[in-house]
Amino acid sequence: MITPSHPESMTPTLARMKSLRLKVALLHSGGPAPGANRVLSGAAKQFLDRGIQVIGFKNGYEYLQELPAQDLRPGEHFIEIDRTVASDAIDANFVIIRTSRANPGKDIKSPGDLDDPQKTEQLDRILDTLNYLRVGALISIGGDDTLKTDNFLYELSRRRVQRKPDALFQSAIVHVPKTIDNDYYGIPWTFGYFTAAEAAGRIVRGLYDDAKATNCYHVVELMGRKAGWYTAAASIFARGTKAIIPEDYEAGKPFSLAALAEELLTIVLRREADGRGYGVFCVAEGLADLLPEEEKSSMERDRFGNLRLAEAKIGERIAHALERLYREKTGMKKSFKPQIVGYETRQNPPSLYDALLTSQLGVGAYRLIEQGRFGEMVTVRDNLEIDGIPFSALIDPETLKVRNRNIDVNGDFYRLLRSLEETFSQ
Repeated sequence: MITPSHPESMTPTLARMKSLRLKVALLHSGGPAPGANRVLSGAAKQFLDRGIQVIGFKNGYEYLQELPAQDLRPGEHFIEIDRTVASDAIDANFVIIRTSRANPGKDIKSPGDLDDPQKTEQLDRILDTLNYLRVGALISIGGDDTLKTDNFLYELSRRRVQRKPDALFQSAIVHVPKTIDNDYYGIPWTFGYFTAAEAAGRIVRGLYDDAKATNCYHVVELMGRKAGWYTAAASIFARGTKAIIPEDYEAGKPFSLAALAEELLTIVLRREADGRGYGVFCVAEGLADLLPEEEKSSMERDRFGNLRLAEAKIGERIAHALERLYREKTGMKKSFKPQIVGYETRQNPPSLYDALLTSQLGVGAYRLIEQGRFGEMVTVRDNLEIDGIPFSALIDPETLKVRNRNIDVNGDFYRLLRSLEETFSQ
C-alpha cells in the first residue's frame, strides 16, 4: 500500500520537477476502455494542485515515434491539460487524447535487442522528445504492448542517466493497466471490464429473447484475444446457452472447428428434445488465433502482424458449420445467425465500480511518481487501496513478454460459468 502524503508536502521528485519547471505527460495506447478519462483527470488534478504542468500526447505513441521533437505542435500532437480540461474530461465518453496501437518497441524480441540502435531508434526518439519538451514524468494508460514499451523506455532511460546524470527525463515512467479483456496479471479487475462486459451482456440478452421468440440460435462473437473473461461475463449476464473461450483449449494447439460444431450440435439436439429450440452461443474472437496455420494464412493482419480478429469472423464460421451440420443430421433447416458485439461497448459511460477504480488508478499514478517509484504499474488491493508492482515482476526477463492472466479452468469463476449454462449434458 502507498501511504498518501499531505497535499502541501513536497517530495524530492516533486521538488525537482517544480524547480526545473518540468511537466507530467499522459498518453493512452491501444483500444479504448470505459473510464479512461477519469484516469487522466484523477492524475492531472493531483499534479495541478501542486503547481506542476500537465500535457497529454495525442494518439498514444504514434506521433512520438514518428516525428522529431521539434515537429510536435501544441494542439495538434499534444494538448495542455489544465483544470478545465481535466474537469470536462470526466463528462466525455471518448478518450479526449485519442489513442492508437502504435508500437515503437515491436522490433525488441530479447534483452540484447536493446543494445541495437536500429531496433531502438523509435524508442530513442521518444526519449529525445521527452527531454526536448521538458517532460519529467510519463504516465501511460494501455495494455500489454504498452507495458512492454514502457519497460523498454524505462531501461533505455536508466542507461542514458548513467551516461548523462543531468538528463531532464530520468526514468520517471509509470503504467496504468487498461483492457476490457481483464487478462492483466497483477490487478484483480482491469478498468472498463465490468462496464463493457455488462454492455455486451445486455445486447446478448436481447438476442437471447429474440432467439426464444423466433426459435433460432444466435452465434455471438465477442471480444477477447487471449482470455475469455469478457465473453464469459456477457454470457452469464445474458443467460447464454454456452460460452466458447480460449481457455477451453490446450495452449499452443489449434482447435477443430468441425469438432466444435459437432459439440454444439449435440447441445442443440438435447435442448430440442427438452422442448427448447432456441439459444445463444457466445464465442470469444480469440478462438480465431487457435485455427490451423493453413486456415489463418489467408486472413488479414494488421501492420504489427496480429491477426485481425474482427475480419476472421470466427462466429460466422461456426454458425455456418452448425447450419450445415444440422441439415445433414436432421434433414431439416434451422437458422443459426452470426452476430458480432464489441466496439460499441468500449466507450460507454463507466459503471460506478469503474468510475471509482479509474479515479483511484489516476491518483495512484500520481503517488508512484511523487514517491519516486518509477518503472512500476499501478494496481489496487482490497477496498481500492493503492499499490505498485515493478515492471520486472510483470515481464518475462528472457522473452520480454508480459505475463497474462487467463480464466483458471479449475477455479470458481469457470465453475460458475459452466454451472449456469443449460446444455443438458446429463
